[in-house]
Amino acid sequence: MAFQFPSYYSMPPFFTIQPVLNTRKKQLQIWVEMILGFSQANKKFEYDITESSKSPLFCNAKINRKMSPEGIRMIFEEAVLLGNGEWTDKDKNRITIYWRRPEEWGELIYRWVNQCGKLNTVLTVYEIQEGDDSEGQEFHGLETRVLLKALNALEKQKKAQVFTGSSDDNLGVKFFSI
Repeated sequence: MAFQFPSYYSMPPFFTIQPVLNTRKKQLQIWVEMILGFSQANKKFEYDITESSKSPLFCNAKINRKMSPEGIRMIFEEAVLLGNGEWTDKDKNRITIYWRRPEEWGELIYRWVNQCGKLNTVLTVYEIQEGDDSEGQEFHGLETRVLLKALNALEKQKKAQVFTGSSDDNLGVKFFSI
């Protein structure tokens, strides 16, 4: 699906972090909502602040406006606070965005495993991510970091057990009927 930028994306003040606290809070929430929609439409999870400052997401050439790197960091920080993101480095330059939280991905995967009759069997991470059986599922092609978090969420719920291998490609998962 193609992402359509909302009308407020064409308003110059949108690209300047607002000084009034209540206005800024609403602005950051709107940015997070837009990023979630953009990320979902483009199946994008990972963002780097430096690279993002050149992206159409944060740079509207039509109105000659772009969000500053400091503003992008504030927006990503809001995403983390809302549970829709996680910093992937200690300097907070890279972030994983979750348009679905790992628990939600886990539920989608578990539902699919149940519908396919694969409960009490072992699947590889590759089969879930790239396998023919998962073709057409929303989680097909899911980034490994996000998939592992989803599987860990299922493990905490006692719905799955992850078996480690020598690399992410060798991971196995057994799904339990509960």
